[in-house]
Order: sequence, then C-alpha cells, then structure tokens
Amino acid sequence: MKQLEIRIVSLHDSKEHIKRLYDIMIYGYEVTEVEVWGENYKRMLPEEFDAIIEKGELIGAWWEGVPVGSIHTSPLTKEAYVFGLLSADFDYKGKNIGRQLIQAAEEHARKNGAAFMELEILRLKDKELPVKEQLRDWYTRLGYEHTITIDFADRKPDKAEKAEHFAAPSVFDCYRKSL
Repeated sequence: MKQLEIRIVSLHDSKEHIKRLYDIMIYGYEVTEVEVWGENYKRMLPEEFDAIIEKGELIGAWWEGVPVGSIHTSPLTKEAYVFGLLSADFDYKGKNIGRQLIQAAEEHARKNGAAFMELEILRLKDKELPVKEQLRDWYTRLGYEHTITIDFADRKPDKAEKAEHFAAPSVFDCYRKSL
C-alpha cells in the first residue's frame, strides 16, 4: 500500500481534512516567519485558503489517510507557474513530503504548458536566518536558481499594505527552474 497520496485538494474533501491542512500551513509559517511578521501572525484567513482550493490550486499530501501538507501552485505568466505556501506537518519530517509536493506542483505546471516554475522566499533584508538559509540551499539542490532579490511591495504591489505589518524590513529572493 502506498503510504503517501498526493492530489489536488477539493472542497469535497472533508472539512476536518481541509482544516488540518490549513492548520499545518498556519503553524508552519508562524514558526518559520516569526522574525518577519512577529508573533501570532496568520499567513492567510480560512476563506482565502478555501478560495485557493475552489480554484483547484492547492495540492495536498495524505500520509496513510492523514493530511500532512500542501502546496499552492498557480499560473504566473503564459510560460511560468509559481508555487508557495509549501507546508508539511513537522511530525512527519524526513518523509520527503515537501519534495514530493514540489514535484507534484512542477508536474501540474508542466501538464498545463508551463516551461518554468518560480518561487519566492520572504526573508529579513539585513539578517540571515538559519531556516531561510536551509530553504535557499534546499531549493538550489532541487534545481532552482536565484533570479532577483526584490522589495515586497515591488514584487506584490497589490498586497503592499501587508509590508506595513513586518516586524523588520524584508525582501523576496526569487528563484526559477526550467521544467
């Protein structure tokens, strides 16, 4: 029996499974981005998470029937997709859940005609953090190349007001991989 199932999340999935995927994502970002956003920051509201699911843009992972992680992937341009909100239950560390979610996102993008996959790492502007260094190194090993470092508001002008809530000045490191 296959232990890990990866598939597009649907609003037809149980409310408990969707809530668990949401909670895993929220907790992961609370832990890994506390220096950027401060204490008790919620990465997104449940309604925003549901909207991603409704658009068919969330890929989930189930370990022996238990939701253990997810990744959001969507078209960025005609030739590129982007992924974000990658999260996996810390209790399942070492089971390659993150890697398999990224592979599923890349395959989804490829099937939809994308030639590239992109991602962003939000990090403090003037201070290196071990968790962000680990992410950078991991994505590089997965074939992603750094393309640009850019201010949050310049990268996401439609969400520029979010930068007002930063605990410290932060930037995006952007990466790209040929599919």
